[in-house]
Amino acid sequence: MLNKVTGWCAVLLSLMAFYPSNMTGGLSCIGFYIACSQCLSEPMQAVLANISILFWFFFFSLINIFVINDGTNVFLFSQQNDWVYVLSMYGIFAVVSVVCFGLLRKETLLAQLDAVN
Repeated sequence: MLNKVTGWCAVLLSLMAFYPSNMTGGLSCIGFYIACSQCLSEPMQAVLANISILFWFFFFSLINIFVINDGTNVFLFSQQNDWVYVLSMYGIFAVVSVVCFGLLRKETLLAQLDAVN
């Protein structure tokens, strides 16, 4: 029960990251890093509680980074902006996402081994 509650609290925290992501300047970076940092804690909660929590969280993170975030949204490519910054932030998110799903795979395998033994 505690794992489900903490998993859904992490999803709510990713929703609360929408507010600073919508602001200009440094707050959009804070919202971006909140979304990325939650990616590292979510696989453990997803394995212990429910795997659908991770997919909801990842969906909200994608919306946050590609649509809502003021510094990294996709619409910046149509304007004259610093593409190096935007692409580097996308790279950071891609690396964190790969690590997140790698941790999920590791935790899932460990949970299956514990269930067998």
